[in-house]
Amino acid sequence: MIGDGDTGTLEVAADEAGLGCILAFIGLACDRAGLADPVRHDLRLAVEEVCTNIIRHGYAPGAPGPIRLAFREGRGSYEVVVEDRAPAFDPASAPGPDLTSGWRERRPGGHGWSLVRAMVDQVLYQPVPPRGNRVTLVKSKPGRP
Repeated sequence: MIGDGDTGTLEVAADEAGLGCILAFIGLACDRAGLADPVRHDLRLAVEEVCTNIIRHGYAPGAPGPIRLAFREGRGSYEVVVEDRAPAFDPASAPGPDLTSGWRERRPGGHGWSLVRAMVDQVLYQPVPPRGNRVTLVKSKPGRP
């Protein structure tokens, strides 16, 4: 794990232990920024979903690459930047969840990106050549549009 609590950055392996570090990092960053519980919940859940997707689908099994996080507080919003070195994947290409079939016909899962979009105000994507992805999660401060 590489991190700097003072500047709000962290780098871990994309595995179960790394996810634990990521969630602790986000909790600490939210504490330092003084986020209210509803905002903290939304950011934490969105970060957990994005990072779980990277761990499960981004890298080959048994070959976890890095996940880098940065937490920033702006005037009107909080931003969490998540970077990996996995093959390019634009979240806008993820299919939406099947909400029309009966619950017995639905396959489990497939709600992650829909959930992320519901938890934050913006999901920004940039490919990082030659290999990687950058997802920026933007949550407006309460009372801001």
